[in-house]
Amino acid sequence: GVGGDYFDVIQFDEHRIAFCVGDISGKGVAAALLMANFQANFHSLIRKEYPLDDFVRALNESVLRITHSEKFITFFVAEYNTQTRALKYINAGHNPPILVHNNEVVLLRKGCTILGSFEELPQIEIGEGRIEGHATILAYTDGLTDLRDNNGDFLDADMINEFTFQNNHLSAKEFNDKLMTEIQLFKGTQDFPDDFTILTCKLFE
Repeated sequence: GVGGDYFDVIQFDEHRIAFCVGDISGKGVAAALLMANFQANFHSLIRKEYPLDDFVRALNESVLRITHSEKFITFFVAEYNTQTRALKYINAGHNPPILVHNNEVVLLRKGCTILGSFEELPQIEIGEGRIEGHATILAYTDGLTDLRDNNGDFLDADMINEFTFQNNHLSAKEFNDKLMTEIQLFKGTQDFPDDFTILTCKLFE
């Protein structure tokens, strides 16, 4: 099957990287084609190295051109500098990614509304912080929290937060493998109701 989820990782130079996760409204081929267009715009704009808020404004304009306000995109994008350990991000109406560091869980909520619904984004707040020690960031799309078990109960965000906290010592591959095992156990005989994407980032001293 095909769907409208998207993730990407861009390395600007030796110390600076960017990563993102996005999800377009709708399913199937139409959503995938729209997201492919969004991906092309993302790569074109990010290489211009705009300030993060101007970059998101430009992305919003590109979504409006693509969808004519008939679809919207939830989106999370972050920049990280491995030398200064500075993290900047904007969350545009997306499920808040989970940051685990200093033995605590922080939800990356700051940002703006969804992309593609307004000609001008009414307000953008850039989230900023410095990463202390080892850290894990888990970003995901809402197909994960749409999962149900055999009793009809959802896999809620609190369960994902707790899993991330308890397993943040694992490597990214070990973390993802264990998460997929837990997902299979949780859903039992139920089908996957939607596509979902997981992006796990490990930040080291």
